[in-house]
Amino acid sequence: MKICILTPRFPYPENGGDVLRINHIAQYLKQQGNQLILISFCEQEPDIKTAHKIYDKVYYYRRQKYESFLHSLWFMLRGKPIQCGYYYSAHFQKVINEIINKEQPQRFIVHLLRMVPYIPQNLIKKTTVEMTDALSKTYTLAQQSKCYSIKKYIYRIEKKLIKNYEKEVAEAFPKTVLVSQSDIDYLHTFVNPEKSNLCLHTNGVEYNLATTNISVDKNKICFIGNMRTLQNQDAVLHFYSDIFPEIRRRNNNAMFYIIGAEPSDRIRDIAEHDGHVIVTGYVKSLLEIAADSCLAVAPIRIAAGIQNKILVAMAMGIPVVMSSLVTRAIPELVNNENCIIEDNNNSFAAQCISLMNDMEKRNSLAHQAAAMVKRNFSWDKKLQGY
Repeated sequence: MKICILTPRFPYPENGGDVLRINHIAQYLKQQGNQLILISFCEQEPDIKTAHKIYDKVYYYRRQKYESFLHSLWFMLRGKPIQCGYYYSAHFQKVINEIINKEQPQRFIVHLLRMVPYIPQNLIKKTTVEMTDALSKTYTLAQQSKCYSIKKYIYRIEKKLIKNYEKEVAEAFPKTVLVSQSDIDYLHTFVNPEKSNLCLHTNGVEYNLATTNISVDKNKICFIGNMRTLQNQDAVLHFYSDIFPEIRRRNNNAMFYIIGAEPSDRIRDIAEHDGHVIVTGYVKSLLEIAADSCLAVAPIRIAAGIQNKILVAMAMGIPVVMSSLVTRAIPELVNNENCIIEDNNNSFAAQCISLMNDMEKRNSLAHQAAAMVKRNFSWDKKLQGY
């Protein structure tokens, strides 16, 4: 079968969970014998050579910033999501229509809601929407963020627009995919189950679990995540201001590594003024920079979907101290067995110190976590039947 995949960001480099996920979906479909056509927005010169390792044909269009801002306003005034306008281009629509007429795909996958407007009405029944997360849920939680980003204020406007659009899309398309059962349950509070087909395909993990020979740095704490997102920025700022000081008080050698692409200026400023904080930016090998961490932290307060950062850390043999919000999407997480779950700031800090001081406890938790991920979260298993 010939399948056309539309993405809002060119899927290389793999510098975020969204592009990692769509590439694994593509790889899975490729293994089933399908021919894949990628049509993507991009902002820089795309890595076509790497993309061709999975995608048979690759088409791309350079996003024009002036178009993005004009269409964002236009879509908002029409009661449509701002992000759909931000990623809309009339010229790109024409290019997509020409490619569809030329290639004649049998099926379509649109990656994230923002690409849905490009699907012509007559092709809706041939299209799967890779929604991934319930964004209206995320935007509701974003109001408590520590960030002062303009995104936070856009989300206030976007929340109602995206909720209406989630309902519209879920009830119009034959299959809508999410990564969390809790997000499906949330959407069913306003989406008619009889009119929709919400499907669960959670994330998997690709990392090699053979990290037993790595020497652990007892003072190293890491946070792993794409720093472009408001939810990850908020988690890092929350940890640094509300939890890390107590850890430092009890262990003055503690180091906090913030590992992820596109950190904000505010987060970079922290590292410039505090020698106990390292901000890496994008790294080619996550294993090399993170695997010697004593523990990873995930004090997430804004979340929808599954937090892949948790699974990635566990797969590398790093125990994770996390907030309870994370566990709603991963029922396999068990407190004090394969992770530590804590919402109170002082208790969160105490749990981190406990792992840093007790390597036997730390290693036991890491072993159980890695075994749980290996047992439950292979990509092939999670994407079966996609």
